Amino acid sequence: MCFCFQTIEVLTSVPCPELALRLYLQCAEAASDCDLEPVAYEFFTQAFMLYEEEIADSKAQVTAIHLIVGTLQRINVFGVENRDTLTHKATGYSARLLKKPDQCRAVYACSHLFWVDDPDGIKDGERVLLCLRRALRIANAAQQMASATRGSSGPVTLFVEILNKYIYFFEKGNPHITPSDIQSLIELINNEMQSDNGNTTIHSDPFFTSTLRYIKFIKQKGGLMGEKYDPIKL
Repeated sequence: MCFCFQTIEVLTSVPCPELALRLYLQCAEAASDCDLEPVAYEFFTQAFMLYEEEIADSKAQVTAIHLIVGTLQRINVFGVENRDTLTHKATGYSARLLKKPDQCRAVYACSHLFWVDDPDGIKDGERVLLCLRRALRIANAAQQMASATRGSSGPVTLFVEILNKYIYFFEKGNPHITPSDIQSLIELINNEMQSDNGNTTIHSDPFFTSTLRYIKFIKQKGGLMGEKYDPIKL
């Protein structure tokens, strides 16, 4: 472990902070595979310190956050306290990215830290919902900024991406994600598209159209999943 730390520290002094961060995360994942929780936690701590002190470029920060979240999602060695500390850090960094769209995408990516799709994985539906609602607030703020600067609400892409996250967790059985949540998001997106310079063309966004087509397919297919979608009106 000491050799790994020393090698990575050399990269931080070159400087190659992005590469060093990747190596810290890879070492954390390797330590997790060996069931070495304290070692994995220390590598994550070093990765976070490196992010805070050395990675200043906004694009590099976005890449780093998604690497951190993705790695943390795959690691299952941490106990409740250590995992809570790391996920809290990751969600905090996500919400402080420079651009609103980047904030939004990083925050909704963090929802997967609270719902791991395997038999022994964490399934905290309430915190998933909190992440998605936070992402939705950021998306709303991004729309308001677009409206103020361009005179139009801009594309609804962020809302559609969040809708698809709601659908994902709804299908995974998160009891905190309800048909009414999905219905409300669909209506919000429709309203945003209608209000954009008075444009009354509905479902003109290809991603949104594809999402609605998927919901319609599941409803028509029937079965248990079709019944879950039945209350949703398109």
